[in-house]
Amino acid sequence: MSMNREAYRLANEIRTELEAEGDCLVESLGDMDMRKYETAVLGEIRKEKRAKRRNFRSMAVAACAAVAVLTGAAVFGEEVHAAIKQIGWSISSALGLSTDLADYREVVNTSVSDNGYVITLQEAVVSQEKLTVSYTLEREDGAPMEEILVPSESAFYINGKAVSAGSGGSAGFLDEEQTVVGIMADYRLAGMDLNGEHEFRLSFDSIGWEDGQKGSWEFAFTADGSELMADTRWIDLDKEFQLPDGTNFKLEKFSSNDLEQRMDFSWSGRTRFILMIKAESQAGAQVEFGMRSADEKGGYLQNEEIIDDGRMEEGSGEWTMTLYAVELPETDGRIPDDYVQVGEPFILSF
Repeated sequence: MSMNREAYRLANEIRTELEAEGDCLVESLGDMDMRKYETAVLGEIRKEKRAKRRNFRSMAVAACAAVAVLTGAAVFGEEVHAAIKQIGWSISSALGLSTDLADYREVVNTSVSDNGYVITLQEAVVSQEKLTVSYTLEREDGAPMEEILVPSESAFYINGKAVSAGSGGSAGFLDEEQTVVGIMADYRLAGMDLNGEHEFRLSFDSIGWEDGQKGSWEFAFTADGSELMADTRWIDLDKEFQLPDGTNFKLEKFSSNDLEQRMDFSWSGRTRFILMIKAESQAGAQVEFGMRSADEKGGYLQNEEIIDDGRMEEGSGEWTMTLYAVELPETDGRIPDDYVQVGEPFILSF
């Protein structure tokens, strides 16, 4: 098996389960006043081997945060560039998509080096109220890493204005030597109209967890979400439910495009419940929509089967959609498996 093929296979196995081993930082959905990453141990590399992956997610309240721009990062020169492995990594490969998003992506392909680490921002795709990026992380000297390291964002600007965004994503080694980490991250920009060209600036100030390597890695690029949003199919849902704790929950819209399939929702207040929707077609196909982003007003559930290109195909007819919920424990961040059905199933014709 070639290295690139293996890298893509590994990418296709990245899951968004929030299972954890040992200690992890977790906030209930009722206490999301600051962003935190949740560390997860991911399972199963199908048919061949098991490998650990680290997923990270931050659910943040949409509040204005004034953040200072970090300086001091520099694009590294050709002599350093020559020492860095260039492994293909894209949003499509991270999600296991059969399409390459060529009509919608902005190819950035910019590298910044500081304090022994190189981050290469490769692609950016803008969709409805969301920016998705893919990038790699490696050491300047090409040495292997003992664990999967993920940079922490310190500043996020759109058109020169600092914004606060809930973020989530996934990461995994792209080579057997563990010298290159491939990362996909998305940033939820609730209430922002991303039609047309926008200027984005993304800064990282540390690499790793807790006492990680400090530094400055900053990227600036433009991207336009108009074409992808124009090619997105929208279906009004207008389905209301009441969660076990009395929180009113409403599914607003279903959307589908080459990047993702998701259901936007709103709710009446803070809750400790994590939500999931199981969908089944008349032909017996099944997909799950997992909770990918949320704040105190709402968020969205995303088709998790997209990672295996298991999307709901347009024209596939009626799908039975069933909502489930599970309460996040107060003692730790492990999400139980005892989901309970909420309300009655409904039909989505697609």
